[in-house]
Amino acid sequence: MVAAPPQPIEFHFDPMGTTEALERYSPGGYHPVVIGDMLDSQPGLASHERRYRVLHKLGFGSFATVWLARDVQSSTFVALKLTTADSGAQEAREARMLQKLAVSPTEPSTHVLSLQDHFIIDGPNGSHHVLVTDVVLPLLSILKPSTEPSWRKALARGLVLGVAHMHRRGVKHGDLHLGNLACAMPELASQDEDDVMQDLTPYDLTIVLPREPSDQTPSLPPYVVGPCELGKYWESIRSPDSPPEVKILDFGNAREAHEAAGELQCAVEACAPEVAFARVALGHSSPEWGLPSDVWAVGATIYEIVTGSSLFYGVGLAEGLLGRLATLAGAVPPQWQSYWQSRPHLRQSEISAEVADSEWERRRALLRKGCVDDADADRLVQLLRRVLVLEPDRRPSIEDVVRDAWFRDGKRRQ
Repeated sequence: MVAAPPQPIEFHFDPMGTTEALERYSPGGYHPVVIGDMLDSQPGLASHERRYRVLHKLGFGSFATVWLARDVQSSTFVALKLTTADSGAQEAREARMLQKLAVSPTEPSTHVLSLQDHFIIDGPNGSHHVLVTDVVLPLLSILKPSTEPSWRKALARGLVLGVAHMHRRGVKHGDLHLGNLACAMPELASQDEDDVMQDLTPYDLTIVLPREPSDQTPSLPPYVVGPCELGKYWESIRSPDSPPEVKILDFGNAREAHEAAGELQCAVEACAPEVAFARVALGHSSPEWGLPSDVWAVGATIYEIVTGSSLFYGVGLAEGLLGRLATLAGAVPPQWQSYWQSRPHLRQSEISAEVADSEWERRRALLRKGCVDDADADRLVQLLRRVLVLEPDRRPSIEDVVRDAWFRDGKRRQ
């Protein structure tokens, strides 16, 4: 006789989506964290001897919570990413990729998140990777309609330089999009801990109280806390004349350039045409992808940085996306033709160079709003049309993109 599956725990209070899901505080899920907790890579230390002290919540995702902490050895602020116990292989890979991309502190910025420490802790829900990094601010929280064109170009340049560093080190990312970009906060290093804690938003706590007393196990924290408003705090301390320094995040999908791809969990915004076609038309869950796939994602992300809207807003990973891709490119790749002709909706699409020119003229008007002037917008359209081509072997390398006239022009203006 098969045992009935366990019933989900019911709680008296619901954080209403402002924190991670409470039901994921279970074996295989999140590690219960309390403000003031002390963590260290060395097991067996007394709490007061440990190195990292948790101060506030920075964010959360399906596979991790991220915390603002104080490194008591160096008296610096750091971010602690505590992964779920069931995501160990992915997070070990992320740590390995960040270590491969690391440079000495005296070298220029690589525009890649810096890994300062990495260790594993054991808790009631399993073993969890802890990644210690710089504190950074998600780009989505600071990019606004009023953001100046010079800032947008600086953000785009940082993205391109970061990907160039990755590719030189033989790493492909696989999930480059705006949600995986952040901005460095160098001003935080000079702030006093008391001032930071007073100026950050107060703790928004939800008590974790199951309806059934028997469900109150060590797997659960006593409360969950909503993320602080780090962007609002940064506005009060940042140097207004300093250009933004982009940091690329989330290397859970990343591989060495020569590695087989493995199953790819990428956002639609980061999904290169070869990946989209393999998934939609061929049904491959682990399509091949490589450095040119990152280059496509760079182009799509630059478009979103400048316009504030994704390249194909509201379009999911389906036939409709393939149609939009071909419309933008002005042609259907030879490898797609057999599938294309078998699908009436796609076969009837109007795909031509003239239609593509018209589509890019429409998009130029959107890009112009985030550019310095008409000439700047024209150069950006030329760059994007070089990058956003459907055949991966026809895309420029990231080194070619770094040298593009659009970025050279920005340096002269700044």
